[in-house]
Amino acid sequence: MKMSWYYRILLSYAPIFFVVISVLIFTFSTILNNSAQNQIELTNQAIAMKVMQSVDTNLRAAERMVVKEMYTNEKLSAFFLDGDTQTVSDYFTIARKLDDFSSILPFANSIYIYNEKSGKVLSRSGLSTLEQFGDSGFLRHAYEAGAGTAQVWTDPRGFKEFAHEEGEERVITLFKYYPFSGEKQGAVVVNIRVSALVSFIKDLTRYDAGLIQLYSTDQEPFDRNYAASRRAGSAAASVGVMKDNHRTISDYTGWSYAADMRHNKQMSMLSLFHDSWILVGLLTVAAGILWFTYVTHRNYKPIQAIAGRIDAYTKRRSGELVRQGRSAFRSNELKYIEAAIDDLLERSSEYEQRYKDDLVLRKKQRLTEWLEGRTELSELQWKQEMLKLQVPVHDRRLATAVMEFDRYNRFTSRYNPRDQYLLKFVVGNVLQEIAQSEGIVLWQEWLEPQRMAVVFFMNELDGDEGDKVQGAMRRLQAWVAANLEFTVSVGIGPDTEAYDGVAQSYKEAKRHLGSKPVFGLNCFIGKGEVRPKEEGGIFPYVPSLTMLAKSFRLQDGQWQAHLHRLLQGLQTGGCSQADLQHLMDCLQYQFHKELQESREPIPSLWKEEYAHQLGGLAEAAESLDDWHDRLCSLLVSLEPHLQAARESGSHQVLMLRVKQYLEMYYADPELSLNKISEHFDMNSRYLSKLFKEQFGEKFIDFMLKVRLEKAKELLLETDLPAQVIAERVGYVHVISFHRAFKNMFGCPPGDYRRRMEAASDR
Repeated sequence: MKMSWYYRILLSYAPIFFVVISVLIFTFSTILNNSAQNQIELTNQAIAMKVMQSVDTNLRAAERMVVKEMYTNEKLSAFFLDGDTQTVSDYFTIARKLDDFSSILPFANSIYIYNEKSGKVLSRSGLSTLEQFGDSGFLRHAYEAGAGTAQVWTDPRGFKEFAHEEGEERVITLFKYYPFSGEKQGAVVVNIRVSALVSFIKDLTRYDAGLIQLYSTDQEPFDRNYAASRRAGSAAASVGVMKDNHRTISDYTGWSYAADMRHNKQMSMLSLFHDSWILVGLLTVAAGILWFTYVTHRNYKPIQAIAGRIDAYTKRRSGELVRQGRSAFRSNELKYIEAAIDDLLERSSEYEQRYKDDLVLRKKQRLTEWLEGRTELSELQWKQEMLKLQVPVHDRRLATAVMEFDRYNRFTSRYNPRDQYLLKFVVGNVLQEIAQSEGIVLWQEWLEPQRMAVVFFMNELDGDEGDKVQGAMRRLQAWVAANLEFTVSVGIGPDTEAYDGVAQSYKEAKRHLGSKPVFGLNCFIGKGEVRPKEEGGIFPYVPSLTMLAKSFRLQDGQWQAHLHRLLQGLQTGGCSQADLQHLMDCLQYQFHKELQESREPIPSLWKEEYAHQLGGLAEAAESLDDWHDRLCSLLVSLEPHLQAARESGSHQVLMLRVKQYLEMYYADPELSLNKISEHFDMNSRYLSKLFKEQFGEKFIDFMLKVRLEKAKELLLETDLPAQVIAERVGYVHVISFHRAFKNMFGCPPGDYRRRMEAASDR
């Protein structure tokens, strides 16, 4: 058999592996079972604590809301204070108030109020006397016993609103005197359905069967279905399947919370095994070691024989290998065999391949040093080095070019490294063939993964050689576009007659290629095709970026127009890839600054999902149009989230009313934040905060802008003096008006009017 020795070794070790591992797995399972059970109990206690906190939080909230409503709701107060003078319409209004209040309380509930003086009980269902009310027994007992007991909420009890009802509903009850202190005049009773509380706990634990159970102060389960199943499974609980003795007791309600452990039967079964399995595991490991030693010794004999034969051979043929392998033969025979085989395979081609590899690396290194101006060789020494590197030297005139793959990320994702190397090799060979057909000598290397640098050596001093260089690169560009599934862009540097002028030519070629965002994909960029950049870099575009981010946050419908004007400015002023990246960094900062003022979840959504996408747009885009489309698409996808966040704000309509009020009564000299706060019955600081969140600017700044914009309009459209205009826009003192107008528009009102009139006359 071809692999008989392999299968023999495999089968000899397999029984050891399966026996030892199986016993160890079973042993470790029994050891870890107890630890896992303890951890589960701790986890369940933590869950019970969280559930208790959630329930107590909701019940405390309900209690606080009841107390607040008792003292702030005038309709409820009227029921207790004016009980004898209430009409049917008044009772109906109070019942509706009770219904509205009940809807905001947590959990499904019912609520009624009792007037001791009139003996009437009012609920959401109607008005009745105490004798006719279905819950009169509890009400009398609670009213006489007092609400100041230690237990705020009662244990589950039966409740029915009408005396003629047959069934009762299980509820927990909050009983509060009215008033809370002083002579009692009545009571407010809130009943929460036990079923709603049980469902809430099940939803918290995401467990249909009820992972956490709630018990009353009498240790009776709230969930009757659970109580029935517990009585049915009392036999299982007796053997330890049910462990709920670790209970968490609420200081607020007195109720206890416990975890149902009946779903851990598989782990409980493992606890039946005795700890003696640890000894069995140790014995199994010892037996496995002995077994393993015996099998290894038996399988080692063929390897020892092979190593001995190689050692005998190397003694005769290779003294060096003998000296290197003596110690290896004694310590690691397999390593010794591997060294002998590698030596036999590599010696035949080592020296030849070393020279070829060194030549390729040296050529690439020397070209990089030359193009980047880092070479320290003289011109004569450089020519001698070129001859060693097998590069033809014809240097009466030199030129450079840089070719770059378009959409390189798509190129790397579509082709594996081997195909990428093959395609680069094809492109380089095609350029060599084109150059040979044109009679041009060149030196080309891939100095970067996506860029190929080319140096052209020309003999003639006229302009024909330069035209041939551009023609060769254009032919290469056309061939790639026609025959391959990608395109390339080319940047051409100026000609030079000096050996040390190549670095500057290469720098210009890279600068030309850096303008690819303006020219687009598959572009050819020469010396005369690149416009000089405007002074200031990207700083002239910073105001446009700020307006774009602010317009997008305010959702005024103008951000796309701002983006289009920014695109036109970049196309006109010239933009390199580096400029585009700096521009995107600035835009990312502006958006981060603006969107931080929005309400959640916009800041989190921007930080987690959209910020890194915006930061990568410059690198992913190959042209300004592509950049514009990608940026527009990204902002369009974010826009609905921003709009939804704005519309979800409960104070949006109110802030719009505040804004309209400002725009309508700006001429009132007494108009201020406090006056508007009083008008809309709001806290002034809270109104100012909401106004800034909604409109992105402070209240006082907006009021100042409205007044001064109206003043500017009156200055341009009327002949009124500044004193009158100041009074019409809400300024009592004309000096304050002059100062504010100058701060906003840069000059006093009179000067502004004269400048505008002079400009219109021209």
